[in-house]
Amino acid sequence: MQAPTALIAAVGGGSNAMGLFSAFLEDPDVAIYGVEPAGRGLDHPGDHAAAMTLGSPGVIHGMQTLVLQDEAGEPWPVHSIASGLDYPGVGPQHAHLRDVGRATYVTATDDETLDAFTALCRTEGIIPAIESSHALAYAMKLAPTLSADDVIVVNLSGRGDKDIDFVAERLGMV
Repeated sequence: MQAPTALIAAVGGGSNAMGLFSAFLEDPDVAIYGVEPAGRGLDHPGDHAAAMTLGSPGVIHGMQTLVLQDEAGEPWPVHSIASGLDYPGVGPQHAHLRDVGRATYVTATDDETLDAFTALCRTEGIIPAIESSHALAYAMKLAPTLSADDVIVVNLSGRGDKDIDFVAERLGMV
């Protein structure tokens, strides 16, 4: 069986992504991507929850990791369309994987996430969780850069039926 070319998972606290990543950490031929919420954009605190991208070393809930925080170490308010990713820190395993160069962390905005959500619904009939749709958004960017023989594994970590009313409202369908 061919190993995947790339793994992609949404990143907040980190457990769903680490469940996928852990099986391939020792295989340097498998690219690992964590996708965190860029929300409304990365320009202002409170508009995103991109701790890997814009956080600094700190402590939150008893763990030393990367945190979106002010000068006094107080967590910033954060935003993500996905309530499961609306967190000012990230699991310390992700900070370590980034620091040692084993994983790459990227972002997806709320709009990109909604586009990915609706694309999977329309093309495959699968309703993904909004959290997972962050990973789908990056997969849609990465796929055109790879060959037809490459394999991308996207972690769909949850059901989207819980999100469908919110998405329909956000898209003006109700």
